[in-house]
Amino acid sequence: MLKIDERTFLLEGKNKGKFPYCNCLLLDSILIDAGLGDVGAVKDRVEVVLLSHTHPDHVLDAWVFNEMGRKVLSPEGFETDIDTLANRLADELAEYWKEFVKGVGLRGFKSEKYEEGLIFENPEIIAYKLPGHTLDMHVFLIDGRIMYGADIDLTRFGPWYGNPESDLEQFRKSIEELRKMDFELYISSHLMKVFSREEFDDRIEEYLRVFDERDRLLLELLEDGKSLEDLVEISPFYRKKPYAKELLDFFERNMIRKHLDYLISRGLVREEDGFYYRN
Repeated sequence: MLKIDERTFLLEGKNKGKFPYCNCLLLDSILIDAGLGDVGAVKDRVEVVLLSHTHPDHVLDAWVFNEMGRKVLSPEGFETDIDTLANRLADELAEYWKEFVKGVGLRGFKSEKYEEGLIFENPEIIAYKLPGHTLDMHVFLIDGRIMYGADIDLTRFGPWYGNPESDLEQFRKSIEELRKMDFELYISSHLMKVFSREEFDDRIEEYLRVFDERDRLLLELLEDGKSLEDLVEISPFYRKKPYAKELLDFFERNMIRKHLDYLISRGLVREEDGFYYRN
């Protein structure tokens, strides 16, 4: 647990806050995101759970708070039963996805819905919808000074957009929009660190450069023609897949495909008979 101020604490999820868990923010009796993997230390303090989006690592423990009779809030327009989540986030691998997330403890859950804008007055929490990572992702500005950035997570891996609904170009725009917002401190859902504004500004530049670095990697690989499956096998983005390889291949395939579509739209790559070539 990392104390930010008298009422605000950053809580580390299992596996150092890495997938399938996340770090969460506790503000008085409000818990932002529910991916700790073990809520024992906070269950008696939490009255409301506020979810930034419906990825499994951010909603993992939501059902636990349902069972305790606590209020759970999730983005308007997105259902939270396990079948809907699986079909939305994993498409043809829905059944595989369900088995994987159930294995780490996820269950469907019930929630009230929130929309973009002011959610709470004390502490003041304002939600900003920043899609791209998912359709439903929000960041939260707390008391005008602390930004909880959810999965604009500043990790060295870089931006993640591996679901069917993820949008590479929209995500880049959302990150640029976040850069323009006014705040003093920044919290990532996957790093156990409080970033000053200056540290955030430096780190977000590195984070954004990953988009271009991935384009560069693909262009190098496409000097000789390669199929999409060739590229997935090379794994230029993930490199290592220590678990659930079929699922991670699916996510990386989606990310590569989105880059290829972008590069084709820019006239930098062409597709011929299922193979991609650098122009």
